Amino acid sequence: MSILWLIRLILMGFLFILAAIFAYFLKNREKYSSLLENTTINLFSVILFNAFCYISMIIPSDESVIARPPLFNHALNLRWFDILGLIMMIFGVLIMLRTIFIRKAVGAQDTAGKLLTKGIYSFCRHPIYFGIIMVSLGLGLRRINVDGLIIYPLILLANFIQAKLEEVFDVGVRFKEEYLEYKKKIRIFGPIWFWLVLLIVLILPLIISILNP
Repeated sequence: MSILWLIRLILMGFLFILAAIFAYFLKNREKYSSLLENTTINLFSVILFNAFCYISMIIPSDESVIARPPLFNHALNLRWFDILGLIMMIFGVLIMLRTIFIRKAVGAQDTAGKLLTKGIYSFCRHPIYFGIIMVSLGLGLRRINVDGLIIYPLILLANFIQAKLEEVFDVGVRFKEEYLEYKKKIRIFGPIWFWLVLLIVLILPLIISILNP
């Protein structure tokens, strides 16, 4: 195993360890309320979680382990995914900034005892994690980082787990019936049509480059 892959896997391990720690504190929110409401601790944990995701995507690919498929060296694909990646990064950052503005809280901090369902929360239930997975994918696409894109499903899984932990141990407990109704209307990471459009946008240049080598 190459050193670059080892670093990636270590970062993924840290990501899931953070999720386990997060679950423990959320499950015992009353006992650790002072820690969960501490802005400094929350900010540090959020930065750390984001860093593990993004660094895993920007570490250069080790082509001695997995070579980039020739199809991805096509001029159209290089340009397309570079622009698409940049758009996704900007989109993800804007989503996260907008969410922080709406929440007026960081990390696990309480949102003034209110269940947020308006604005960006009417698009997806967990816009912060949605923003992270958008930025992470954008980083991998910009230079078609093959190793990063291979590890991306683990980043997606880690964010999904974090989101579900909040639902099981936090908002799902504090808001109960109200949250159940909200879950029926809004998907965790956005509507199906969004992901279908994204899939088409990802596949389209590959099809074009195959038809016009």
